[in-house]
Amino acid sequence: MNKFPFHYNDAKLLSFSTMTKPIEVLFLGVGAALPMTGQTNTSYLVRLGSETLLIDCGPAILQQLDAVGVSPRDISHVFITHRHGDHALGYPMLMLWYELNPSPSVQTPVFIASEFTFSKLDELLAVAYGPLTGVAESAPRMVLPNDTAGEVRIHPHIMLKTLPMKHSEFAPVLGVRIELRDRRAEAAPGEELPKIVLAFTGDTGPNDNIVPLAQDANLLVHEAAYSATLNPEFKDGVYGHSTAQIAGRNAAAAGAQQLALVHIDARYDGQQAVFVDEAAQEFTGKVSVPVAGVVFGF
Repeated sequence: MNKFPFHYNDAKLLSFSTMTKPIEVLFLGVGAALPMTGQTNTSYLVRLGSETLLIDCGPAILQQLDAVGVSPRDISHVFITHRHGDHALGYPMLMLWYELNPSPSVQTPVFIASEFTFSKLDELLAVAYGPLTGVAESAPRMVLPNDTAGEVRIHPHIMLKTLPMKHSEFAPVLGVRIELRDRRAEAAPGEELPKIVLAFTGDTGPNDNIVPLAQDANLLVHEAAYSATLNPEFKDGVYGHSTAQIAGRNAAAAGAQQLALVHIDARYDGQQAVFVDEAAQEFTGKVSVPVAGVVFGF
């Protein structure tokens, strides 16, 4: 039985300590801002060999981590796509956890976000808890541009590349592309090892940056808040969000191998199969609507 009233996939619910593949994406949550019953907000834990990257931290982040047997002490990096509460309200809770668990073995992770998002995270922490004896100030940061392409190397073999998405002037979004060399493969003399690519759009409406973000991705995690099948009036995207049809088209244009649809609006509860079919009309690769607890390994 789950410790929390979230719909985790028990058949695939794993502790990171039991995972066997060196590159894995664990879906901590898949829901929209107001999730379907039993769901939580979108968040992902990505293990990249020795590094563990958390992407977004909504209001239930500590419960989400606990439900899959992961401690904040296990996280090496945190990437926050934008300031909206379902993606960032857990930031003060994470900082409070590090404040209340001082130990030589516990270090705050490296936080990665745009300059604009960092300014709002600082305001959020100040409102929620005020100063935490320097914990937030001492946490290392990698600051990315708000409205142009950016990149940071978090390991000699791991590069994060970002591109601005189209969502909200109030909350500008950075999509993130993770590139790493597959050190299990063999390269011919003078050639580079093949890349493994994971791409996450964050919240976004249609825009020209999605395809380059996802180019040749092994996995594209694309928001699909709405359905063009069930709501044809939304076929071009609406409210800064996309449809499953748009996600499928982007996956096909990018040459992605797999497409995961997330952030589905709560109005479509029980109709997730429509989203898979809609995207599959545009994209011949594997399409899925993950639930929390599902793991993709590479």
